[in-house]
Amino acid sequence: MKLVFTAFLCIFFASSYSKSVNDTISEEDAKRHIYYLASDKLRGRVNFTNEQLAAAIYISKEFNSYGLQPLPPFKCFYQPFLSVSGYSLPAFSACDTLSDSVLYNIVGLIPGKSNPDEIIIFSAHYDHVEKGLMGQTGEIYNGANDDASGTTAVLMLAQYFAMRHDNERTIMFCLFAGEELGLLGSHAFVNRISADKVKAVINIEMIGKKNWAGKNSFVVTGSEYSDLKVILKKNLQTENVKVRSDRLDQTYLFMRSDNYSFAKKGIPAHSIMCSDYSEPCYHKPCDDAERIDIENMTTIIKAIAKGCSTLISGKDTPRRIKL
Repeated sequence: MKLVFTAFLCIFFASSYSKSVNDTISEEDAKRHIYYLASDKLRGRVNFTNEQLAAAIYISKEFNSYGLQPLPPFKCFYQPFLSVSGYSLPAFSACDTLSDSVLYNIVGLIPGKSNPDEIIIFSAHYDHVEKGLMGQTGEIYNGANDDASGTTAVLMLAQYFAMRHDNERTIMFCLFAGEELGLLGSHAFVNRISADKVKAVINIEMIGKKNWAGKNSFVVTGSEYSDLKVILKKNLQTENVKVRSDRLDQTYLFMRSDNYSFAKKGIPAHSIMCSDYSEPCYHKPCDDAERIDIENMTTIIKAIAKGCSTLISGKDTPRRIKL
């Protein structure tokens, strides 16, 4: 009887722990993150502004609260890479000397248990623009969908996997600045790491609206270049979420987001997207948090977590890219 009771307690606590972990990906947290990141207070998180620095500090504090570790040799999550004068910056820790005249990538990690030298990266860009496609100015371009939604996803995935604490491979969480200036942050970062160690990059871009993918669906850009889509689809076969390819993409989205900086190094790197450039508020002042489909976005974040489970465990590895 004692053995039965002990077994019952183990099952109870295991199921309770699982539930508490899954509950970390909630609509409430998704709304909290995106309403701050896309608030008028941050004025679009424009590169080389104090408002972008405030967003960087927010991300760093979140990473710290989850128990993430900086990427050595850095002592903190801030990785400076470009000054306002145009000078590239060396890899040094800038924990106490933050400046709005510098662009920072924010990078945290959870070391892998059995395969710490194999890395899975979740990424997004946290910068946005200060004017629209036609040069309009005078209004705030908050960039809720582009890409506070992706930044929100990376934050929530970081908390989720940190609480699980069962990753066999190292998981790295990267928020890039300078994407809107030409993928500058991801380009600087990929040149500081060993490409052979990175087994996959899941970049998350514009998941707050669903005009491209449809409800409970997401698109994997450049899906023909590796079998990442196949892995995600297999892991989500029992879920009510569809994984789509970008065969009809006429705007070369695969090459226009931070995944491409990694793909050029041969790394299996793709963007997960729910909307594209035809979204009516793309790079317009109306891209506000109030327009974000929080419910659908949260569903997609949960699907990304489950879809990547065998990448995290080391069971699956997508084939490397040949462009």
